Amino acid sequence: MYFLYICTVKLFMCGWDLVVCSCSIYYDFVFVVMMSVKKRFLLVLLPSLLLFACRESVQFPLKAFDGFDDGMRKNGDGLAVEAFFAVPLQSGAQCMVEGIKKIIPVDSLLIVVSERSVLAFDRSGHYICNFGQRGNGEGEYIKVSTAYWDKSTRTLRVIDGIRNRALVYAQNGKLLDTLFFPPATFSLLGTAESLGRHRLFCANYIYNDQNVVMSDFDMSKEEGEPVYRFPGQTDNTQEYTGRHPFALSGNEIACVLPFDNRIYVYSTEDMSLQPRMEVLTRQPVLAEEQLVEIEDYGINRYAEELSRGVFVGFTDIFETSGHYLLGFSNLYYAVADKVAGRVKRYGYGVDKENVDCLPLVNILSTDNDGYLIGYENAFDLKSWRFADSIQDRHLRVMERAVSTMAEEDNPCLFFYKLKR
Repeated sequence: MYFLYICTVKLFMCGWDLVVCSCSIYYDFVFVVMMSVKKRFLLVLLPSLLLFACRESVQFPLKAFDGFDDGMRKNGDGLAVEAFFAVPLQSGAQCMVEGIKKIIPVDSLLIVVSERSVLAFDRSGHYICNFGQRGNGEGEYIKVSTAYWDKSTRTLRVIDGIRNRALVYAQNGKLLDTLFFPPATFSLLGTAESLGRHRLFCANYIYNDQNVVMSDFDMSKEEGEPVYRFPGQTDNTQEYTGRHPFALSGNEIACVLPFDNRIYVYSTEDMSLQPRMEVLTRQPVLAEEQLVEIEDYGINRYAEELSRGVFVGFTDIFETSGHYLLGFSNLYYAVADKVAGRVKRYGYGVDKENVDCLPLVNILSTDNDGYLIGYENAFDLKSWRFADSIQDRHLRVMERAVSTMAEEDNPCLFFYKLKR
């Protein structure tokens, strides 16, 4: 089957002839391309963009977000939140949570992942079940490297990076299977999400010159394809490049890379990584030849570059229909409005002595309703002093939730929907 495209476009010279039906390329002309849906050509037409292959990379105009350099706002100050609610997690001997690293919304469940446990709560925070437990026995794990929901099989998979196995659980916590992998398969795994058909998109730690930061891993073949290699290396330490450096949306994955001011998109269909957006900044951005010289990647190197005023990039990205939330460790987050093309940057710290506006805290996930999901530990929340006169109705919701908690309780989850 063939499709006929007729478009007026402006092309850039690649340095060599692009051949489609043996035609050359000129500026500003109307042309006709016949393209088979079963074959891949050098020329691909999208509704408003022409992508083409060149021997050297071609710089297409990226969607730009400005406002990053306008200054750091106080956490939550002026943040436009449409809806907000809080979910204190039930506490008890069998369901205590330590150090949340991931939150997975599945149907009526909230699956809370830490290095020591994987627990399910309902949307009101009531404890439902455990997914295995720590140990060396059947259905147990020594360390939870990550966990993810497999939509195709409707199972939860917990990866133990020490024993290189994936434990497969039903939604009710019952162990269904254990998948074994060769040594060191998951030793550097940070987090992962299912792409379907046995594929995992992985974000990995860097160790010395083992610098595949992101990979597309085939569980059935027990092998992965590198998506991005960091040009530098570490100094005999294992370092992460982001707590949540990618966001899955349909057949595309938005990614952030170390020391980079661009947002990239990985296509799960053709397995390509391309820049899509750019956060404009006056701060210097390190070129690849400078990244190659980095031999001590890690928190100290980040601190050194920050002190020099270098743009250090983002470690986290979350996507909703109207926004990107970009974070850098626990220092700041930036809300990028997709329509307005504007970025507002906020400090992640909270003035515990006078909480007078709704802060975003520890964002770890999004859900299908467009909410950002974060959390805070009960001990920290109980040290907050809310302002005497609270005008923000959402902040009053947070205050009421905190008032019901004790210091030794489980964390409280917070759900934020930003105004479009």
